Amino acid sequence: MSERETKIENSGNGNAVRADAWQSGAREISAVAGPEPGVDLSLRGHRNEAEVHAINYALGQTGGNRKRAAKLLSISYRSLLYKIRQHNITPVASSLPAGRNS
Repeated sequence: MSERETKIENSGNGNAVRADAWQSGAREISAVAGPEPGVDLSLRGHRNEAEVHAINYALGQTGGNRKRAAKLLSISYRSLLYKIRQHNITPVASSLPAGRNS
């Protein structure tokens, strides 16, 4: 078979498929969708980033009050404390009143 001829496979269910159709497409997709070095495109990475953003926003809205932030996020206070430690979230000095760490 020459390069110009295309092999067609029939899987028996009535759908004929070019043998090279998905392979060439896969190469194109991997070339286009390849992540840049150092960029985490995993679902877990996106979820962690969203959690950090939501926690920081809730803490900002509550003036740094973690109990109220947990209520805003609809999670328990202990879950919020765990996530703050897990993501290494530090309070922004300008958003917290002096001397308050609740």
